[in-house]
Amino acid sequence: MNITGTWKVTEVCVFGEDFSQSWRTAESVASDESVHPMQRAFAQSAYRFEEDGTLLSLMPKELAAGMGEPYDDDYVIAKRTKWKEENGKLFIAAEANGSDDWQEAVPTGTGYEVFGYQRIAR
Repeated sequence: MNITGTWKVTEVCVFGEDFSQSWRTAESVASDESVHPMQRAFAQSAYRFEEDGTLLSLMPKELAAGMGEPYDDDYVIAKRTKWKEENGKLFIAAEANGSDDWQEAVPTGTGYEVFGYQRIAR
């Protein structure tokens, strides 16, 4: 399993006003003014899996409004966390009460579903 590298968000689970959920392409979410601004930002984000087990959550500079650590010409680092592979499965650390809460990234046809609300692919 070769996870290292940059993975872009391809789909986002969008919540409607009636609390319904639906998967939509990242492009359609990013351009839909009726979608919450945070979900539009998530639709334009990416993840960078480093060889040392570091996972960088990247957000486009134009959406970061001065927040985050500079990464490159297009992105800032919104968050740093960890990833690991165990028994052929991918896990990503989410913080819970100051400790790592390892969440399995569920394989999809072209990539992974991350934290239940984003799907990523290379």
